[in-house]
Amino acid sequence: MSRALETYLVKLYLDRDARRAFLADPRGAAAEAGLSEADVAALERVDRDGLELAARSFASKRAGRAPRGRWARLVAAWRRWRGHA
Repeated sequence: MSRALETYLVKLYLDRDARRAFLADPRGAAAEAGLSEADVAALERVDRDGLELAARSFASKRAGRAPRGRWARLVAAWRRWRGHA
């Protein structure tokens, strides 16, 4: 994964407007961000639900509260599945 792609993913996790623009037009938004064709192609295959889930989780952590209930279980399961636990 390129440094530019990592940086863009962070932007997608943290910036709701950038995420909305990306979800509306992944190829266009990624290309506009100056990513390589390989990175653009990789982002076209991104798990959109996973992106939203991760963004909500990060927002919750930044707000200083842990996710609760069903979402906490889903995030934990997703992290285990993705190998981040």
